[in-house]
Amino acid sequence: MGDVESWKMALQGITPLPAPSGPPPAPKREFVVLVTGMGPFPGAPLNTSHLLTQHLPSHLSIINKYNSTSLPIRILNPTAGQGQYVKTEYSYVRTYVQALYDKYQDEVDAIIHLGMADGWEWYTVEERAFNEKFTSNWWGELVAAEGYYMIPDAKGETVKDISKEGGKGMWDDMPLGLKAAGVNVRILVDDARKVVNFETDEKRGKGEKKEKVDIISHDEAGNFLCGFIYYESLATVRRRKLNTRVLFCHVPGWAEPERLERGADFVCAVAGAVCRQINPASPEQIMYPR
Repeated sequence: MGDVESWKMALQGITPLPAPSGPPPAPKREFVVLVTGMGPFPGAPLNTSHLLTQHLPSHLSIINKYNSTSLPIRILNPTAGQGQYVKTEYSYVRTYVQALYDKYQDEVDAIIHLGMADGWEWYTVEERAFNEKFTSNWWGELVAAEGYYMIPDAKGETVKDISKEGGKGMWDDMPLGLKAAGVNVRILVDDARKVVNFETDEKRGKGEKKEKVDIISHDEAGNFLCGFIYYESLATVRRRKLNTRVLFCHVPGWAEPERLERGADFVCAVAGAVCRQINPASPEQIMYPR
């Protein structure tokens, strides 16, 4: 800094910033998105969120139609293997999420958790999740009286069965509800909807016309394991002061191969859309200052 600039800053009471030391950070070469799918739960022996992960690619190149960024996107898919799904158990999910971030937090730019909403005919990107102390009357009297996550899981347990050693009360100092940080969900949904449905317009492109995919933004992920894993992940990012974007998406219960392929298209479109909202020159532009 020249003498004139130093003199002006001194008059204004501004302390000059120290000159940066060491080499500049290496330029970002790719985005990394991790996807998880969930396993069976009472009344659902097959969970399409897990089946769908088996149809995901490992990369979206810069010329892939679902990638509108200037960098390739690598997709990590740790739950795609046989029996490798996220177990639908509250105690398991609490420890699983911590282990997931222990392993991947320095590598990933975004995490997309998937869950199944059987009977729905659309895909969602959820805007928020609540912790177990949250009560409401829109899920019935049990939730109004006792809070979220009282639906028995695959082991027949509720959130109240989590032990102290398993993380009971882990988020007592956290807000009752958390939104997807660093992501504009409405814009993301609009971007994903446009790109995944481009080939459904008969006036565009050539070849086989694909089934239209209905994608909506949705208020919250619910009061079962879907909402539970979403809150666990959002709270972990907040507590660890990470810049990881976290999303939860509900997928329909369609298990036909061609529909699972179309569901994979949806996930790829969401991955591309969330990376589009990350500035590759400053991926830590957020969220929770260290």
